[in-house]
Amino acid sequence: MSCPKKNRANVFAMAVFLMAAPGLGWAQADSGSQDPQNGVPPVETGQQSDAAPPSGQNNQLPPYKLNPPIVGLSLPSLAPPGVETRSFLIPGAQISQSVDTGQGDVSSNSSVHGVTRGLGSLSLERLWRRYDFGLDYLGGVGYYSNRPVGLASLQLLDVDQHISWSRGQFAIRDSFSYLPEGNFGAGSFGGTGALSTVGGLIGGLAGLGILGPGQFATFGQQPRITNVAIADATQFLSARSSVSAVGSYGLVHFTDDTLGLINSHQFVGQAAYNYQLNRKNQIAVLYAYQAFRFPSVIGNDFSTNLVNVLFGRRISGRMQFVVGGGPQFTHIQFAQANNKPVDSSDRFTFSGRASLEYRIEKAQLALTFFRYETNGSGIFAGATTNVVRVTGSRPLSRRWNANADIGYSYNSRLGSASVIGSNAQSFSYVYAGASLHRQLGRQFSGFVSYQFSNVGSNASLCMHGVSCSNTSQREVALIGLDWHPHPIRID
Repeated sequence: MSCPKKNRANVFAMAVFLMAAPGLGWAQADSGSQDPQNGVPPVETGQQSDAAPPSGQNNQLPPYKLNPPIVGLSLPSLAPPGVETRSFLIPGAQISQSVDTGQGDVSSNSSVHGVTRGLGSLSLERLWRRYDFGLDYLGGVGYYSNRPVGLASLQLLDVDQHISWSRGQFAIRDSFSYLPEGNFGAGSFGGTGALSTVGGLIGGLAGLGILGPGQFATFGQQPRITNVAIADATQFLSARSSVSAVGSYGLVHFTDDTLGLINSHQFVGQAAYNYQLNRKNQIAVLYAYQAFRFPSVIGNDFSTNLVNVLFGRRISGRMQFVVGGGPQFTHIQFAQANNKPVDSSDRFTFSGRASLEYRIEKAQLALTFFRYETNGSGIFAGATTNVVRVTGSRPLSRRWNANADIGYSYNSRLGSASVIGSNAQSFSYVYAGASLHRQLGRQFSGFVSYQFSNVGSNASLCMHGVSCSNTSQREVALIGLDWHPHPIRID
């Protein structure tokens, strides 16, 4: 990577930091004050809140809470809008034992081994008049019976803060993980069933779409650090229209280079205009710029410019969906010689996303899809990625609850670089899991889960120390115990 590119990366990261710092200071200064009521223009909405507002605060919610834009961090929710009045703290803990066939690598060999995990979680929500702060942490250790050094650290941390005014808000978020596997399918925790009752980080960074450095396949147990910092500002121009701007910086760093996986840095800038057609329907137009850098693969950088038109429909309490897409232009730079580009290419493709949430009585169903350029999940230095995920949950009785989770990703190679020894032009990853949870008392529950996964490519992947193969299957059966006390009020 040339020096000018490094300078631009540093300038971008510093700009995000400088945007966040003044807002944090303002929020802290304002947290103890009681400002006069702000005049908020009426917003068309068919929802009425039964929650009583805090004493001395305005009964009318600002636009960004009643009708959040369909782009950005504060997305609409199926829950009816209301005034949050409680700050709380929720601790939790989990122990589990799994039987695992294989390690999810591309080796043709398979073995049966056990993994014992001990996890703790903490969720914090702290509300003030002008801002609210949230924190979710899930971490612990796993003991792998088939590894020379059996212990592996599992860490997830998500911190976000929203600073509000009468017609807008500024949000910042940082999501960090240190895991032995990728974050799509929760393989590090024995499958998504293990995360249904502990922590609020299901899906992890894989759920951020264009903004986050998701890893949409798992090739072996390779410890990795993943982090993304996001700053998002939304301003309502009227009761119906708003503009938003988002900037993010993300990275993936493999701490063990056994398989030769590719580190990456990702920069994203996004601007959008949102308009509410009526109380149920919204439209939005967004422009986004993505830049991907690969420090260990000199010269294989690329950037993408895209425009999406989105439509969203919301029926509070039952159903909401968002669908849209548009063209994207990608400029790819291939390997360098003497610090100069050898070759480059341009391509026009389609990008877009769709999501659906539906609630029938107590059962819930969610479907998400997106197609964007990504970092290649450590296998390629860039990829065009298509991701589909379906989740569902349903209570079977007063004590029993069932969950299901299915995910699929298909990744097409961009540029010329990939892991050493790979001739593959594409790879796919699919998982399917289900779990049963039973309440054992006021604070304890037990669960069992099963998850199947398969990784495949259109040609052999011959990575360091691993035999060549183009497919690998994995099955994990899990049993565990959760401790989850009632929320602790802290206001």
